[in-house]
Amino acid sequence: MSKKKRLFGILLALPPLLLGLLYGGGYIAQFMRNYHEWEAAGGTPGNGTSPTVPSFAVSECLRAIFTMPYGIVGILICVGALVLLIVMVMRMGYSETGEYDKDRNFIYSKKGTYGTSGFMSEKEAEEIFDLRTSLKNHNGTIFGLLNGRYVCMPEESMLNKNVAVYGASGSMKTRAYCINRILQATVPNKDGKMESLIICDPKSELYEKTSELLRKTHTVKVFNLVCPENSDSWNCLAEIEGDELMAQRFCDVIIKNTGSERGDHFWDSAEMNLLKALVLYVEQGYLPERKNIGQVYRLLTHCDEKELNSLFNMLPSSHPAKAPYAIFQQASDTVRSGVIIGLGSRLQVFQNKSICNMTAFDEIDMELPGQQPCAYFCITSDQDSTFDFLSSLFLSFVFIKLVRYADKNCEGGKLPIPVHVLGEELTACGVIPDLSRKISVIRSRNISMSCVFQNLAGLQNRYPLNQWQEILGNSDVQLFLGCVDELTAKYISDRSGEVSVHVQSKAKQLGTWRISNYTPEYRETSGVGKRKLLTMDEVLRLPISKALIIIRGRKLLQVDKCDYTEHPESKKMISCKASAHIPEWQKQQPKEVEEVSPAPIKKPGRKKKTPASNVVPTDKDSIMSKN
Repeated sequence: MSKKKRLFGILLALPPLLLGLLYGGGYIAQFMRNYHEWEAAGGTPGNGTSPTVPSFAVSECLRAIFTMPYGIVGILICVGALVLLIVMVMRMGYSETGEYDKDRNFIYSKKGTYGTSGFMSEKEAEEIFDLRTSLKNHNGTIFGLLNGRYVCMPEESMLNKNVAVYGASGSMKTRAYCINRILQATVPNKDGKMESLIICDPKSELYEKTSELLRKTHTVKVFNLVCPENSDSWNCLAEIEGDELMAQRFCDVIIKNTGSERGDHFWDSAEMNLLKALVLYVEQGYLPERKNIGQVYRLLTHCDEKELNSLFNMLPSSHPAKAPYAIFQQASDTVRSGVIIGLGSRLQVFQNKSICNMTAFDEIDMELPGQQPCAYFCITSDQDSTFDFLSSLFLSFVFIKLVRYADKNCEGGKLPIPVHVLGEELTACGVIPDLSRKISVIRSRNISMSCVFQNLAGLQNRYPLNQWQEILGNSDVQLFLGCVDELTAKYISDRSGEVSVHVQSKAKQLGTWRISNYTPEYRETSGVGKRKLLTMDEVLRLPISKALIIIRGRKLLQVDKCDYTEHPESKKMISCKASAHIPEWQKQQPKEVEEVSPAPIKKPGRKKKTPASNVVPTDKDSIMSKN
């Protein structure tokens, strides 16, 4: 639009300019003609005569243009004078024709002396994003609206699909990004395949709004840490599958997400060894239907130290639980008692019968999302961190199992069904060990992640030692929805880059001798200055309806937020309550539930049948029943 206005202005200025050149050239032509005639008549300087004065009449000036050669010479002199004037004006710095920012009242300099940052134009946006008037048959991530068109990530792009979303409370993280992201997963891609979703869901808002719609196309499961009795069961201990390394990761997640925030390396290491020994003891020796984390807690609380020693002493030296328990035994009596009490305190949530039940059965298959469209909701509490270690375990094993499945069973190491992990309020889901490393390698497995958080401070607290920078660095697209803290505002301001701007200053000095007599001195200068594209104050004052898209290798793009109610699929959404979900373990196995939960120790002397498989039971009850 500005180019058209500029062209129109030039065309409008041409007639007066041409008329001015002709008028000036005619006046000069009259002067040269009169002087030549005076000189031809014998006139010389000092003889008392002079050439005829040129006429200012327009008709006389235009008539003189056609007097050769004076008319041509006059026009050339005027054109030369005009060019000289333009050059002088340009040298004085008045040629600044950069783009004018009317909202912030400055002009961008085209010189780029201090920086070439700026906002992305609509034409540049079309080169990177899919700008669509309709979302029909398009499953790309929606970032916002630009002049009434949806700004979507192309299905095929050199950029990875990891997204970091900043947004303070009330900035529409859920409405403008998360729900849109879920709705887009119900649209098949060009191969006719839908995307699987792993969703972190504080307060169960996403589950209650979208689960019924997802059930039409996806296998929906919910791991509900707010209402365990309404949760599908996930036997986290079964994910170890006899792998000592998996047991180490399992225990590491529990230790890092329980206890005090500051922690103590000595006690943490001691409790880690005891936990690893108990986990491997149960996982390697118990019957399949009794292998669950509740039995680990039962073993810890129902056996004193002497009984634990006798149980572990009976194990062969090659048993994987032997080494970590031997390290635990190296401590003094006082330390060992403190370790047992400390570990019991960390696992005290398993005193709850519902928690034991929701971690006792295999109803959630971690590898299934890579094979068919699934939607797994992990509902966490935004009020306390009691169950953070379970949500962290859930997300950690999602990454581990899917990556291993892709490497072992899929062509090219890529899952046939794309999987997206939607981490809304990521900082409220516990600490995911090695997330910075995981997010950097999951793209090749056809896995992507959205890290949604309120501010940088929360992300830095959860992932210190520059891990947070690695997480952001592996997100090619960052969506900023607004903030209220200076740390995030400064980061976004620095990320926006430096821009060169036109600077003009004026100065006037008045030297006063008397009230009625003063000598003014006037000075005007112009040049190029620098500033942030967005200062901290401007970041903090970003309108609530606006969002910024920060994309690798490109300028910032400012867009309007897109509320999920504008999505065509939103009309199909049906609300439900998470507390209304009845899991299979409650409907089909009510008796087994009672058996899995912690129960009194059985009386010795009752013989157990030897299992048909090669599993040798090593739990306390089984051992004592053989004596």
